[in-house]
Amino acid sequence: MIPITRKEREWFLDTIALGLVEYMGIAEPPVPVEELLNHPPELYQDDFGVVDMRSNLWDATFARPLTQRGNIFVRLDLEPNERRYALAREMLSALLTSRHGRAMGLADVFLPELRDSADYFARAILMPSNFVHNRNGSDQKPEAIADDFQVTPSMACERCEDLHRHLS
Repeated sequence: MIPITRKEREWFLDTIALGLVEYMGIAEPPVPVEELLNHPPELYQDDFGVVDMRSNLWDATFARPLTQRGNIFVRLDLEPNERRYALAREMLSALLTSRHGRAMGLADVFLPELRDSADYFARAILMPSNFVHNRNGSDQKPEAIADDFQVTPSMACERCEDLHRHLS
């Protein structure tokens, strides 16, 4: 385990999310999370994918058999905004357990606070900080962010709180 403060952890997660968004060449919302998972950077091509499932147990979960490709198993019946969030949240586990993630020691950094890290990462990749900061006036309100970024209003509120906390 590598000791890291919340602020450092969130900075690291924002940086990873922005790197993936830049890799995809995305310049405006919404971020196509499922497309990113289905067509990841070459570094991760053999590491993860998406499998639709019928289940009432969870919205999504990531599983990786030893030395094999991992998959995010996601419920078919989720609302689109919830599906995007679940996929984005589980993407962090895919990154941590990838060959590259293991080589970088990402699990040592993020596993102690995995649930909080995964939720934060989902907000960071769905609502990249630079996309939110570049909005003007009423476009910065959570309701407008939710519409444009295709997330729920509560997710947009949490992201606004994240970004406000970073300014202080």
